[in-house]
Amino acid sequence: MKKNFVKKIPAAVLALAAALSLSSCYFRAEDKSESARSISVSGTGSVSVKCDMATINVAVVTYNRSVIEAARLNAESVAKVRAALVEAGFSADSITTSDYRIWQDYSTRNGVQIRGDYRVTNSIHIVTLDTSKAGSAIDVAIKNGANEFSSIQFAATKTGDALREARTLAIKNAAEAANLMAKTAGAEVGRVMRIEESGSPMYAARGANKMVMAAAYDYEESVPTQINAGDSEITVTVHCEYELK
Repeated sequence: MKKNFVKKIPAAVLALAAALSLSSCYFRAEDKSESARSISVSGTGSVSVKCDMATINVAVVTYNRSVIEAARLNAESVAKVRAALVEAGFSADSITTSDYRIWQDYSTRNGVQIRGDYRVTNSIHIVTLDTSKAGSAIDVAIKNGANEFSSIQFAATKTGDALREARTLAIKNAAEAANLMAKTAGAEVGRVMRIEESGSPMYAARGANKMVMAAAYDYEESVPTQINAGDSEITVTVHCEYELK
């Protein structure tokens, strides 16, 4: 009896070993599939589009010892600026108030704080879809009571086609980079495994700051203010992963 029992053990062990061997082969095959070689690259595409919208920010600032009088003078000047802009062809809906402030100036004399005039500031926001009228908006506002100019920005409102072109260029650039690196390494690019766009597309109007300075400091009443909108650059960046063959 003891001999027969000893003979049956090796058969059971062999069967178990065979099962484990098959299982091991299966998992190794899976591991090989999961560790497929790949390459990750980035691509950027930029397209310029003509700016077709200008946003101008000016302000009316008035001073007076009486806060009521300072506010009244300010209201009169702002009304005059708005009326002149509308008469010049700017839509009333495009002329809005972006900020309104009242405060009192102070000075110090011999350690004593002295109250000064009240200052009232009404900031006017002007939007035009004709960038050639940006200089005219500044001139009209200044000639009719605006005495501060803070900024001008340009933007493009029709960006759909340019955005699609920028995305196409970004993906093409990524594919070119992947093919170049793969070929150099002695491999080939296979299917696309992943595509991600990096954040939101960037919109940048070139030369905006320079135009702000020109409008703010080179203004002469007898000479129309010259403003050139320029282009807005749309930039898209994508991250792509390709299979390597």
